[in-house]
Amino acid sequence: MKRIIPLVIVIVAYVLFLMLVMAPSEHPHEVSGVGELVTSHLTDNVIKHQHASHKDNVITTQLKAINNAIAHVNEGPLKDKLFGVFDMRITRWVMMMWLAFLLCLVVFIPLAFKLKREKMGSDSKWVNMWEALIIYFVYDNIVEPNFEGKYVKKAIPYFATLFFFVLFCNLLGLLPGMSTATGNLAVTGGLAVLTLCGMIGVGVVKQGPLWFYKGTVPHGVPFILGILLLWPIELVGLVIKPFALTVRLFANMTAGHVVILIFIFLVMMFQNLFVGIGSVLGSLMIYMLELLVAFIQAFIFAGLSAMFIGSSMHAH
Repeated sequence: MKRIIPLVIVIVAYVLFLMLVMAPSEHPHEVSGVGELVTSHLTDNVIKHQHASHKDNVITTQLKAINNAIAHVNEGPLKDKLFGVFDMRITRWVMMMWLAFLLCLVVFIPLAFKLKREKMGSDSKWVNMWEALIIYFVYDNIVEPNFEGKYVKKAIPYFATLFFFVLFCNLLGLLPGMSTATGNLAVTGGLAVLTLCGMIGVGVVKQGPLWFYKGTVPHGVPFILGILLLWPIELVGLVIKPFALTVRLFANMTAGHVVILIFIFLVMMFQNLFVGIGSVLGSLMIYMLELLVAFIQAFIFAGLSAMFIGSSMHAH
């Protein structure tokens, strides 16, 4: 019974969310083309006030009140940009990241306490599932190949958090009414910047301030040749690594959603039974592929981040 209660709570919360998303609007907006359909799904938007309608039920009214409370914060304390540059307003993708963060807390904090109490291992299939994911994906294939000795245990918390946060963001975007936070360049870029900071921080700590030169330029190269030619090239390569991480995750998570939306739009465009059957089957296959891609991209992002940071521990 204890295992069913959290699942019931999640399902009820999701149903309530869908009620808010599909609540009738006083000013309905019709999608005029596939471009607008794709753009509306893949672009972010700030949480704004939703006007109450006489068609709303009690639950929808309360959900809109919560939504409007967030909108009030956007229009008040967060209205002005931080330092005149950074827009700090709460958006749809920010909410998705908060939800992924909350899932990490809900899943792994109780899991950690349970494993700490049961020294000889747990009989729970739920615990064993997450433990197997952590050991196989994070420990065996991400951290251990790129770190050594005592640094393996020190690196696991960060890369486990990174892997599951990206994974949850990817999977949440596949639920109706929700969005993929990792389909935003700002989100993937922010995660990649953390990798860049890790590369620089670990390199400087392990090899000293001169890591910027001796950790990038191959050993034995004449100083003049290294400082004038190879060092600038290697610095560009250092920046390209997190840039590649940014674009790879963004492009892969966006492309699948675009294809699914196009398949769905074919039904509305042709309004034909056979086209509808083909479109539904096509979108279903792409959707199943997206489930696999969600895992693969989380693994690749965390794995490459571990490779880049781990390589900074040693000279070029």
